[in-house]
Amino acid sequence: MGVGGTVISGRLLGAKKQDKASQVFSQTIVTAAVICVVTSLLVFCLFSPILKILRADGELAVYFTQYYRIMLLNYPLMVIGTILGMFIRVDGKPQVCMFVSIGGCILNAVLDDILVAKFAVGVSGSAAASLIVQAVTVLVQLLYFAGPSLSLRFRRFHFDRAVNRETILNGSSEFIGEMASAVSMFAFNYVLMKYVGAEGVAAFSILGFAVYGYSMISIGFGQGLTPLVSRCWGAEEHKTAMELRTMTNRILAVIGAVFALSFLVFGRRYAGMFGCSSSVADMVSVGFCFYAVTFFIMGYNVINSMYFTSCGDAKASALISALRGLVLLLIFTLIFPAIWGMTGVWMATPVTETITVMVSTWLLIKQRRIMESRG
Repeated sequence: MGVGGTVISGRLLGAKKQDKASQVFSQTIVTAAVICVVTSLLVFCLFSPILKILRADGELAVYFTQYYRIMLLNYPLMVIGTILGMFIRVDGKPQVCMFVSIGGCILNAVLDDILVAKFAVGVSGSAAASLIVQAVTVLVQLLYFAGPSLSLRFRRFHFDRAVNRETILNGSSEFIGEMASAVSMFAFNYVLMKYVGAEGVAAFSILGFAVYGYSMISIGFGQGLTPLVSRCWGAEEHKTAMELRTMTNRILAVIGAVFALSFLVFGRRYAGMFGCSSSVADMVSVGFCFYAVTFFIMGYNVINSMYFTSCGDAKASALISALRGLVLLLIFTLIFPAIWGMTGVWMATPVTETITVMVSTWLLIKQRRIMESRG
């Protein structure tokens, strides 16, 4: 909802339609809030059956209940806070979003120390800390949108189904990507335990921290690129949007090269930081030899998917996300380890990203030809 709404608002701002952009902003926030509140209420009502499905009993059930009874109040605020942050970036103030996020992290750490460590409230204290931080974060963000000289403001709106449909379609690729990460992680853990064992899970987890770090850098650049491209697209400045995408891809290629070379050289030492056995460290070192390719090209796919979302090309964006996050990755994760064991596990992601690069490049060429034909 957040990604789709910000893309539409960004294009409208680029087209100098501020009032309509504000209406889309308001509708997105209200719609997301309603969905989240209803979902939290539904989970609250089904709490006991969920505990049974997850086989959480005894002491675990107590911890689960203490934590999630409070977190169910927090989740709607988390979603609203995330979406408000996206719209602040679209409004041209990414530094505000950054300072709010940093302040929230610091406050969370302080409250965790007070409630959990000093007052020994336990998991309830941790959940309460998260709830307080998120409430403060949302309040600060709402105060921002109450300020003067803003492109986006809360406006009265008539619910527009067409806008909601476009919002969901535009954000579908991000939804696919988020859901796919959970599915692929389950698949990796399954095949690792089946073909390699606990050491394989440990090695994959250690390497995964490095990949996750680079992935977050790529997503960060993508989130910075998205509002710029959507505004350019709305203003019919397509060439500028393409140049921004190209520049971002080049920056991430350099960062990816640094990651690849660093972990190729120091991969074993990096694994040693986790206190693992020498056999696990050897696995990680071998894994980085395969994943060097991933560092080079992963950012390219992430940026291109977010770029197509910003352009309003939901199909192209969803195709890239589905291929790299679910379809190809799941197929290779289930097949390769059955043939090559741990080597197959390391191969799955690089092969997936390589094939996705080809598809992604074809989609970019196709878009460029369409733009050129329109003059």
